[in-house]
Formats: sequence, C-alpha cells, structure tokens
Amino acid sequence: IQGFSAISERLTPTELVQLLNDYLTDMCDIIISSEGTVDKFEGDAIMAFWGAPTKQSDHAQRACFAAIDMNNRLIELRVKAVQEGITPLTVRMGVNTGQMVVGNMGSTQRMNYTIMGDAVNLASRLEGANKAYGSGMMISESTYRSCEEDIDVRELDRIMVVGKSEPVTVYQLLSRKNQTTGADADLVDQFSKGLELYKAGDFRLAKSEFLSCLDIFADDGPALTYISRCQAFADNSPGADWDGVYRLTEKG
Repeated sequence: IQGFSAISERLTPTELVQLLNDYLTDMCDIIISSEGTVDKFEGDAIMAFWGAPTKQSDHAQRACFAAIDMNNRLIELRVKAVQEGITPLTVRMGVNTGQMVVGNMGSTQRMNYTIMGDAVNLASRLEGANKAYGSGMMISESTYRSCEEDIDVRELDRIMVVGKSEPVTVYQLLSRKNQTTGADADLVDQFSKGLELYKAGDFRLAKSEFLSCLDIFADDGPALTYISRCQAFADNSPGADWDGVYRLTEKG
C-alpha cells in the first residue's frame, strides 16, 4: 500500500485494523479465485504465488490476471472510499516468473509453506521500482514472455534493481489482451515513440514525445519520469558508453 505509514498515523488502531482486514479480504478473494496461494502478509503487503502446490502451466497468466483484477477492484474501492470519507488506498504490485524453491521452511517449532530464491527477490524489487516510475503494476520480461499473448503492457525501461547485477526489461501491466482502448491505448502508442528515441540517445526529441503524453494524461507517472530524466541527460550526457540501463539506487 502506497504511503501506508502516513495513512496509519491518521487512523486509530481499530480503524487501521478494519481498513487492512477489508482490503486484505478483497485482494485475497481474487488471488484465491485464480487458484493462487496466499503465502503471507508482511504488514500491509501480500505475498502470493502460482504454480504450487498444484502445477499450473499458465501460472504467469494467472498471476497477471489476478493483479489486473485486484487493480480494478481497488479502483472501485477508491470511488467508494471517497464517497464515504474513508482513506482511499493506492497499491503497488510486482510480478516475476522464474525458478524458486517452494516448501515447508522454518524451525522445528514452527514451519511455513513458502517460496524462496532470487526470482522471489526480484518480484519484491519490482514492486518497489514502481515508485520510481509512478506506475502501479510492474512485471518482468520473463513474466511478459510467458503470457504475452494474453496481456496488454507498456514497456517501461531496462533497469538494474538494488542488489542485482543483471539488468531486466520491465513492463507496466495494463489489462487483458486487446482491452486497452481509447485514451489508454493512445498513451501507450505515444509513450512508445518517446521510448524509442530515448533508447537511441536522442533525449531532447524524446522529451518532446513524452511531453505529448501529458496531453493525453496530465499526471502520467512514467512520462513525467522520462521528461525529468531526458532533461537531465540532455544537460549532462550519460557518455558514449551509455548502455540504456537505468540503475535504481533505492529499493522503493
């Protein structure tokens, strides 16, 4: 939950528990309906996975569809919250696909059925990376390639997250396939023009294209991020050895 610490300061303990319980119930209902496994709650965060204990060949698609449905439900809840004078919640999600260890882990006194591994850690880092782009749902290239025929995305960047030595291409998850229409589709097309120019190192022209994104959605987080970055690179060139990889310095 974005800004959860600030939200908790404005609520009584009872109100905070009620808010969290209602939120977690709605989100977990969606995860479970997609046959996902709710691993654990870490404060205001939900950790979930697909593909175990029952093998699912379409686990990546299930994870993405669940994220989309959770986001759509959150939009409904925000409208209701505003009407009722309740704090609306904004959530960041990270999804990754890869090899990981799953099973009962812990001490002799207490065990948890959970997942561990580098692929798990990357999902966590992607959740945090949303903060740098003003995006809500970020997925890795491995997730995208696993179900690209089923989802609409916007390519965001090629990044290196904190604690990792290999870059990864990341995408903003938008909707089920061919369900991104109207102004949303126009934004994706316009953003792609800017991104191609950015990759080519033409930062001034790229900035102009990203500025045009704001004519579609004035508060588009990824476009605002690139406008600032393009200006910085235009003023101070990243150098001839620039590889196009953006290295994040914070976990999120």
